[in-house]
Amino acid sequence: MTYYKIINDRMVFSTCKVIQKADGTWVSNPDSVTIESEGWRVYVPPIVPPQPATEPDYGEILSAVKKMLSTDTEELSDEDALDVAALFPTWKSKVGKEVVVGERLWYNEKLYKVVQAHTASEQWVPDHNPALYTGISIVEWPEWVQPTGAQDAYNSGDKVTHNDKHWISDVDANVWEPGAVGTESLWHEQEEQINNEEI
Repeated sequence: MTYYKIINDRMVFSTCKVIQKADGTWVSNPDSVTIESEGWRVYVPPIVPPQPATEPDYGEILSAVKKMLSTDTEELSDEDALDVAALFPTWKSKVGKEVVVGERLWYNEKLYKVVQAHTASEQWVPDHNPALYTGISIVEWPEWVQPTGAQDAYNSGDKVTHNDKHWISDVDANVWEPGAVGTESLWHEQEEQINNEEI
């Protein structure tokens, strides 16, 4: 316990394990009556109210920046969006909320675009649900992925890589595998194969 006493107009603190009495004698381990009789009082620190934070934390700043730039980021092309991907809302922040077609979300260090409006659910993560999300990439010849329906079908002019070959879709709403029998009018192959281009 800490005690205090005013000596020469100054507040002096002590644990009072040993005190000097007014008659000049010293007392070791005095009892509380002796301590109080010599003018020592139990020190109770004043209650200091918590000081308000003078600056917002990092999370609040980032949320504010994202909100401020939300209109501008929505207008970016996919290629430009990848340069500022961290400014887009996280997929986690949208769980339980409605997402709309074209909305871009950050998930697992990658940017995804909503291809079907729905209520985001923890069971429907972007990288395992191509019917709901498509990964955004600036790779010229991304790997072909089997479409699940009209929402993620390939359109005329879309480029893909499949079986070590480059293919270009010749029709809209193309859900067929490039190079499969009967798809000659749906896809055409680029002359050079990937391996030749890399040499």
